[in-house]
Amino acid sequence: MRLSITYFLTLLGAITAPLAEARSAGCGKSPPSSGIKSTTVNGKNRQYTLQVPANYNPNTEYKLVIAYHWLSGNMGAVFNGQYYGLQPLSGGTTIFVAPDGLNAGWANTGGEDITFTDNILQTVQDSLCVDESNIFATGWSYGGAMSFSVACSRPDVFKAVAVISGAQLSGCNGGTTPVPYLGIHGTADDVLNISLGRQLRDKYIGLNGCQSKNAPEPNSGSGTHIRTDYSCRAGYPVTWIAHSGGHVPDPKDNGQSQSWAPGEIWKFFTQDGLKGDTGGGDPGTTTTLVTKTTTAGTGPTSGPCAARYGQCGGQGWSGPTCCESGSTCKFSNDWYSQCL
Repeated sequence: MRLSITYFLTLLGAITAPLAEARSAGCGKSPPSSGIKSTTVNGKNRQYTLQVPANYNPNTEYKLVIAYHWLSGNMGAVFNGQYYGLQPLSGGTTIFVAPDGLNAGWANTGGEDITFTDNILQTVQDSLCVDESNIFATGWSYGGAMSFSVACSRPDVFKAVAVISGAQLSGCNGGTTPVPYLGIHGTADDVLNISLGRQLRDKYIGLNGCQSKNAPEPNSGSGTHIRTDYSCRAGYPVTWIAHSGGHVPDPKDNGQSQSWAPGEIWKFFTQDGLKGDTGGGDPGTTTTLVTKTTTAGTGPTSGPCAARYGQCGGQGWSGPTCCESGSTCKFSNDWYSQCL
C-alpha cells in the first residue's frame, strides 16, 4: 500500500510539474501598481506602461501581452487604445505592457529593442504572477515589425504573435524556429504594401510546416475581409486576414462601427492547442469570406447567467447571454460582449 501511495505521488508530481514551471517568480508577491515604469538599456532610460488587472490575485497566473506602437506613436496611445482593443476582451485574465520606442519607432539597432523587451519580461515576471507559457506580442505598422522581430528572436518566450500591417523593419535575428503567427494586412495599404506582409506570413508558413494554398484577398475598397487558415504542424497555426482597406490598425467591414481585428487576435491567442496546449491543434483549413458579422443578444437563456467579467455574447458564442445580478452584458465588438 505504501508503495502504491509513493507511486501515485510521484506520478502526480510528474503531471503537475509543467504547470508549476509556468508560474513566474512574482507569484505570491505584493504587486506593483499600474502605470509608467522605467528600465535602463545600453545606458539609455527606457519606459513602458504596465497595466495590472483591476482584481489582480497574486496567486493566480495571468497571460501577458506586449503591444508595440506604430511609427510616431507612443505607449500612451497604445494604452488609450486599450492595447489594440484586446484589454476589454481579456476579462481580467491578462497583464498588458505598452513599451515606448526610441525616436518613436522600433529600429532595434544592435538588438537594443529586443534587450528592452527582455528587461521588461524579466521585471514583470519577477514582480507579477505570469503564466510563462502564455506570453504574446502584437502591434501595428512599425509595432507589427517589432512583433515579427520578437517572434524571430524569442520563439521560446512568445506563444504567438499578431502582426497588423507589418514589414521586416526591426530585423529578424534567428528566425529559424516555428511560432504561431497571425498576419492582418490591407490590400489598399499605400504605406507598407501588402506584399511586405505576405513575406512575413510566408516565412512562418515555411517554419510552421504549413501546406501551401491559395489565399484569396478582397478587392480594394470592397468593404470586406477574407481569413485564410493554413493547415500546419499541430500547435503552430498560421492565419492570414486580408482586408480591403488601407494602412489602419482597426479595419472595419461595410456597415460596421467596430473593428473585427481585436476579436480575431484574441481568438487566435486563446485557441486550444497552441504549442501543444491540450484541446486542439491547428485551427483548420477553411478560407472564409466575411462581409458582415453579428452581435449576440442580451436576453436570458436556460441555465445560469455568466459571472461578472465573463463572456456573454459575440459571434459564435453559445453560452449564457445574461449576466449575474449587479452586472450587465456590454458590447465590446462583434466577437465579444462581457458582463460588467
